[in-house]
Formats: sequence, structure tokens, C-alpha cells
Amino acid sequence: MIGTVDDIVELHLRTSEGGSSIWKTVVLQLLGFLSDAGRDGESKDTLELRQRLSAHRQTLGGVLHPQEERQEAVDCSATCELYLRRLQSDHHARETELAALVTLLRDATAMMIGESSEFHAEVLSSADRFKTMARLDDIRELKRELSTEISSLERVVESRKQRDRAAIDKLSKRVEVLQADLGRAEERAALDPLTKLCNRESFDRALERMIADAGTSSGTLSLAMLDIDHFKKINDEYGHPVGDRVLLCVADWLRGAIRQNDVVARYGGEEFAVILGVGLKQSEERFTNVLASIAGRSYDYEDAGAVKSIRFTASCGLAQFTDGDSASDLIGRADQALYDAKHKGRNRVCVRKVSRLSRLLSR
Repeated sequence: MIGTVDDIVELHLRTSEGGSSIWKTVVLQLLGFLSDAGRDGESKDTLELRQRLSAHRQTLGGVLHPQEERQEAVDCSATCELYLRRLQSDHHARETELAALVTLLRDATAMMIGESSEFHAEVLSSADRFKTMARLDDIRELKRELSTEISSLERVVESRKQRDRAAIDKLSKRVEVLQADLGRAEERAALDPLTKLCNRESFDRALERMIADAGTSSGTLSLAMLDIDHFKKINDEYGHPVGDRVLLCVADWLRGAIRQNDVVARYGGEEFAVILGVGLKQSEERFTNVLASIAGRSYDYEDAGAVKSIRFTASCGLAQFTDGDSASDLIGRADQALYDAKHKGRNRVCVRKVSRLSRLLSR
């Protein structure tokens, strides 16, 4: 049963608004992705712009008049451009990825504005033609014109749906590529460029997180600090390229000695750090074996056609997390234990426990 002309117009206007909501969903997802791209240490201006992006996202997520929606999209695009310029000064390493992301966001916004405007115009034009039909006296002519116009509208709606699907599919693929690129960039930023172990920054974050988990779940957590003995002498005698290869050897040997849930990092220079989810006794046994393995191996290299060999040792300091410890407390005890190992002759594991006096004072 066919309703009144006004009912048909209202139905197709709602259909057009539904098409606009598809683009709004894409833009909202991109805004969320963009506003989450910030990092610690960004400037006050950048934080304010990120808050403005969140405000745009909240506004666009609400119910807006089409004219308000278009204006909000234009304002949002301008904020994105300002945000990009600020991030370029804060995070030079991510300029390319963020520029591509903002371009993608602007494309999606342009589609939301342009496609919706074109579609609205087509529907409103059809609505005008519906109104002129009301003046037809011949019922047969009215039915014929109405049937023709409805068929035309159906083709317009279907064409719009196909364009939407094709454009959204294209945008989705571009988003996937950008997400993969950003993921690889973040992974590179978290690794030491030589050894491909965690770097100092990612180690600090991991230690804070694992200490928080251990504090809430009463889990066991230990920290090992390792240092290659007489490493300066290796660099001075054999050269820095050979010294780098020694660091790579130790990194590979440490990777093979840890469990999947443990974290191994290059702490700095010739020093490594390992976070373990076991107690001191198991950690001491494990690293006693690790140091014995390092001392029992050699690194062979070719120099002027001759094969040469280097043997070296390492020292280790261990500490276990105790309730109330901060990351600096745990690192401090492990570092003191490493100093003890060096002072006692190197190539050994030493342990630093919390003293009874410290326990009493901390209560």
C-alpha cells in the first residue's frame, strides 16, 4: 500500500540521513585514532588541541542539523591541521605517518560533506517532483508518474549505497595500511637499534607495569642487571665493530635464556636488564648458568684473512620486588648487587635483599 506523498518524502529524507551517518562513523573512528596518537611529553598546546579533537568527536557523535554537521566537519578539519603542525614540532619521527592520517581524515570529511550534499539535492529534487504530482487529476497518470519517480529514487539510493561501499572500502584499506605503518614505527621506537632488544624507555614502562601487577596480585618479580666485564678494553683492543658484535652475542644468548613473559632490555652501553616473574632463588640459579655459558663461549671473527677469537665474561646483580618498592628502589638494589659482583672479582652473580632495618622503617 502506497502512503501519502509527504510520507514518501519523509522516508527518503531519513534514508539520506542514514547515508550521512555512515560517513560520520568513519570520521569518528579516524578522530579517535588520531587523538590517541599523542605521546607523553607533548606540549601544552598539543594537549589542548587533542582535547579540542575529543570535543569535535563528541559533537559529531550527537544529533546535528545537516548544516551544523557540515560546519562542525569544516571546523574539525581545521583543528586537525593545527594538531598536525604542533605534532610535527613535537614528534619529528612521526611526521609522515600523521600527515597521511590527516589527509585520510580530510578525504573522509570531504566525502561526508560532498556526497551527502549531492545526495540530499537529488532527494529534494525528487521531493519537488512528488509535490507537482499532487496537481494531477488523472489517477492513471499519477500512478505512472509516481511509479517512475519511485524507481528513479530507488536507483539514486542504490547508486549512493554502492558509492558508499566502494569509498568506505577504499578508506578502510588506507586506514589498515596506516595502522600497520604506525605499529611498525612504534615497535622500532621501542627497540634498541643495535641489539633489537627493548630500549631503556620501553624497559622503564614495562618495569612500572609489572611492578603494578605484582603489587595487586601478590606476584613474584625479580630484576637482573648484567654488565660485560672489561668491555672498554674490548673496544680499545679490537675496535668498536667487534665490540658491537660482542653486544649482539650477549643479546642473543640472553634471549635464549628467558621465558616468553620475561623482559630483556639493553639498559645502556654494555649493561643489560632482565625482568623475571620468579623469585631470587630461581633467578640466581638461572643467571649463574647464563654467566657460565657466556664465559664458556667465544666470539670468532675474521681479521685480514685470519680467524681470531675473543672470550669474555659478565657480572650480574639481582634484586626481588618487595611490597612498597618503587621502580627506582628495585633498580637501585639490583645495581648495588651488580657493583658487589664487580667488586668481588666479576664473572659472578650477587644478590641484594631488603634489610630488616629497612623493612621496619617502611612500616
